Amino acid sequence: MYYNANYEEIKALEYYLKSLDASEECQNQMLISSAYNNIATCFDMKCNYLEAIYYYDKCYHLLDNMNMNTGYSKAVVLSNLCNCEYKLKQKEKLHEHLKLFERLKENEFVEGMQLLYLFCKLMNIHSQNNTSLNTIMDEILNEQKKVENRLLVYQVLKNICSIMLEINNQKYSNKILNILNEIQDDAEIKSKRELQKLIISYYEKFGTQEELLKAYQEFYNIILTIEDIDMVDNSGGLSATIELYRTKERQVSLEKENEQLEKLMNTDDLTQVFNRRCFNNDIINQTLQNKSSVAVAMIDIDYFKQYNDIYGHQMGDQALIEVGKCMNKYNREGIVRFYRYGGDEFTVIFIDQSEENVCEIMDSLINDIKFKEIPHKGSKTDCILTLSYGYAICTGQKIDIQALIKQADEQLYQHKKLRRLVTLNKK
Repeated sequence: MYYNANYEEIKALEYYLKSLDASEECQNQMLISSAYNNIATCFDMKCNYLEAIYYYDKCYHLLDNMNMNTGYSKAVVLSNLCNCEYKLKQKEKLHEHLKLFERLKENEFVEGMQLLYLFCKLMNIHSQNNTSLNTIMDEILNEQKKVENRLLVYQVLKNICSIMLEINNQKYSNKILNILNEIQDDAEIKSKRELQKLIISYYEKFGTQEELLKAYQEFYNIILTIEDIDMVDNSGGLSATIELYRTKERQVSLEKENEQLEKLMNTDDLTQVFNRRCFNNDIINQTLQNKSSVAVAMIDIDYFKQYNDIYGHQMGDQALIEVGKCMNKYNREGIVRFYRYGGDEFTVIFIDQSEENVCEIMDSLINDIKFKEIPHKGSKTDCILTLSYGYAICTGQKIDIQALIKQADEQLYQHKKLRRLVTLNKK
């Protein structure tokens, strides 16, 4: 358990397997179930959810066949099973294990079991694409106040926070992060690292650039602290020498770290093109205003709402990924930059490029997407996924970026309108 608590899962697994052998040798069912649960936890922490489910399941069946009250232990294992199945999108299995949870006798519920049940219920509701989560979330927030075991509360709320961030629910993400911050005041440093990852995700979605940078810097400080602790634990008398070496190394790599942070903040997670935050910063850059020629193109995916309705949001995300891959082929540092503007909308800034070059790049991108032949039954202009674009260019005078964006957007609208009319006439 010491190694697991210190995120050394591989070392922990070795000892858990030894404990399983010893437990089986003395035929102690409770110890065997405990070993299975610990082994499952190692795989769970390494995101190997299939293997984790296998051992959690073995643990649950042992507990279920014991002639003693194992209600709380079963509740913990069932919540772990539901969590793994939620992450693997195994909706039916998740629902089955929630039903097993509901069969536990309510009069045998002890502190924490109701919170674990509500956690499983939340995952089941969300996996069924039920958007009404307010009621269950309010129940969870009220229930957590009754649980004195704050470590259990911390583990449950940490998982729930990930779900709230996944669905872009700022209200409950913020509330949970505040609770987690209160609990972790005296927490072990490696636990703070996991919480800081959630804080970074929160600011990536809802924060300002300054808040996000501060969160990354805090994360960097935590990592350094962990490294320092590990150094003392593992190096003994060599710690001073190695620390000196690492200090020099940090100075050399600091610029690279800052570049990496900058890249993370400016890149859209899904499509890997530049994000809206980066676009907003670039268009107010004085260097851009002084260029001799600037063009802006606005792009969107034709009938993308219908695509999501027919094929689902996962396939919609995959389509956006494919579009991002095609766009990144034409990114040229300081010359051509593609950005995700929002949803299925993208924009491009061309610097010192002729109108001919702009059209050539845009037409090549359109053809690249067509060449992929991604089926789209909901499109009214084609049977495959297509893009539309509009552009505007300004040469030899003071650059007005906002005016270019507006003109490009109008051109996009006119282009889409014309395509629809052509399609209708053909019919």
